[in-house]
Amino acid sequence: MSQSRLKYELALVFDVLVWGINFPILKVALATMHPFVVNLVRFIFSLLVLGALHARAYRRTSTSFFEPMRTHGYAILLLGILGYVVYQVAFIVGVSLTTAGSAALIMASAPLWTAVISQLRGYDRLNLLGWIGLLGSLLGTALVVIYGPRTLSFSQEALLGNLLMTGAAVAWGAYTALSQPYVHRMDPASLTFFGLLLAYPVLALLGLPYLDTIEWAAVDPFVWAALIFSGTLSTGLTLAFWNHAIRHVGPSHTAAFGNLVPVVALVSGYLMLDEPVTTAQLLGGAGIIGGLLLMRRARRMPIPS
Repeated sequence: MSQSRLKYELALVFDVLVWGINFPILKVALATMHPFVVNLVRFIFSLLVLGALHARAYRRTSTSFFEPMRTHGYAILLLGILGYVVYQVAFIVGVSLTTAGSAALIMASAPLWTAVISQLRGYDRLNLLGWIGLLGSLLGTALVVIYGPRTLSFSQEALLGNLLMTGAAVAWGAYTALSQPYVHRMDPASLTFFGLLLAYPVLALLGLPYLDTIEWAAVDPFVWAALIFSGTLSTGLTLAFWNHAIRHVGPSHTAAFGNLVPVVALVSGYLMLDEPVTTAQLLGGAGIIGGLLLMRRARRMPIPS
């Protein structure tokens, strides 16, 4: 494997670690804030990080700061609405209504949606081994989550949360696939920054009416730390890394790393919340990693025409 590909896969591992830890960390903020207010605040930190990355990229090329908007404004707007309004709203509300385990399981279907949409659009092609690896990784994710304690809930509220998380998984899978042509036409950090910048007014309109519901005295340093962590890393730096990986290793291969998130959520739940780990969950983690290794091998094999 080339050093370049290894660099992007290590960046994806960083993304997975951050996103896995983000599930319990977000619960800290959601305990005191409405989900739309959480998005309103944390994406301010995201914009600061992504704006700095975009400015750095365009200083190197000596082009206009708003050049991506001039050349690809319409596509950026549509991707921004899909990735940062549809996905993020469904995600944050879904997480607030269902359990972290259910949310992680449902979000693990996103790579499958990415692979299907990429195939239909002709952006990426998986051979039989690649599909086996992807499905094996999904089955491993199911083991990790289903056999965890207190992971599944079937109340009406949880059902709505699960439906929203399903919509979030489809939206994120579609965003990952449909970003493929544009990460080759502009710096991926720029695509991420302007997509979020165009989407933020919608997020702000959703969040502002709920500011009066917040008891600001209850917003302690732990809540602010959760918002800063989620904003700068989970919806900031990691999104830029994700788009870079789409550009260099392909959407299906990139999306498959998302199946590692429940494993990280499992470990962080054990370390932070003292939740027990079952044998079935360990076997599921092995299935997830094995599926990823199969996908990596499949990418080096020719696809029959």
